Amino acid sequence: MEKPMSGSFLRNCWYVAAEAGEVTRTPLSRLLLGEPVVLYRRADGTPVALEDRCCHRRAPLSKGKVIGDRLQCGYHGFTFDASGACVAIPGQDRVPPNLGVRGYPMVERYNYLWIWMGDAAKADAARIPDFSRAADPAWTTVHDRLPIAAHYQLMVENLIDLSHLAFVHAKTIGTDDTRTVLRFDRGDDFVRVVREPIEVDTAPHNRKQGMGPRCRLEKTIDFAPPSQVVIDIRTTEVAPQKNDPVSLGITVLNACTPETESSTHYFWTSARDYQRDDKQLDAFLYKVTVEAFNEDRDMLEAQQRCIALDPGAPTVSVNADGGSVQMRRLMAELVEREQGRAAAAAH
Repeated sequence: MEKPMSGSFLRNCWYVAAEAGEVTRTPLSRLLLGEPVVLYRRADGTPVALEDRCCHRRAPLSKGKVIGDRLQCGYHGFTFDASGACVAIPGQDRVPPNLGVRGYPMVERYNYLWIWMGDAAKADAARIPDFSRAADPAWTTVHDRLPIAAHYQLMVENLIDLSHLAFVHAKTIGTDDTRTVLRFDRGDDFVRVVREPIEVDTAPHNRKQGMGPRCRLEKTIDFAPPSQVVIDIRTTEVAPQKNDPVSLGITVLNACTPETESSTHYFWTSARDYQRDDKQLDAFLYKVTVEAFNEDRDMLEAQQRCIALDPGAPTVSVNADGGSVQMRRLMAELVEREQGRAAAAAH
């Protein structure tokens, strides 16, 4: 028996806070790991992340405005610099020392804004997961953010175990490869699932792209803590009569950032290596992907409601769950280690 999910968030790590294009000079409010955060850009474009709660009367700073590189509270005009320090209070010349709000380390990379929610002194940009394909000029992408009313690990599990495609996505991207051989690997900071190449019926969306009725499907899924999943998919038409059968490569980059214990910001990018300048194909793939992920959302939100009725109910794992089980175990170990270190430091 396995617990369905970890009960706490890992904090000393990088999460996607927003798509790069979401954050401008206008403050953006976002709830991350149960903490209110406000995002904006300085005059030179550098992204800033601060606690979205004024230290004066706890009004959301996202209701304020950016002046230069500073953020002014919209309630009483307290003004904060990009580090979170209060630098001005209307009606008085002196600002009490150490007055301010929390600032969070933030890095813009791979068309995303990455935030560090833990100990700022430990923030290391080298630990940002490799989402380079989202910004690789050799690949064409479609992308979006999808709010999901479910625990983030349910979304991560959904992405690691693709055996659900034949059932949840039968009308969109699904095809039955449940008979494939699975290989699992796990290290200190990753879990990998390889679905061995298998010949299957071509998925509905690939048939609409002109592919024949049968194809050879290859999938590799890589999980990186705390909540990033990269899925590499190669679909090759089985067409002995053709000298050059259609072969399509897609990489789906997934970042499942917790909003609360029961809701998630799901950021996704789908990158392809074919028909890269085809805008109609962009629109088609975006539509198909959104339809498929809405099918996931419907199932996951129903699953979350069911879990909420009895959070302690056990679950049963089978062969296909190997990657999900290893993900949950790895995350539980990392959270326990982090909390243990924090408790030791407090003493």
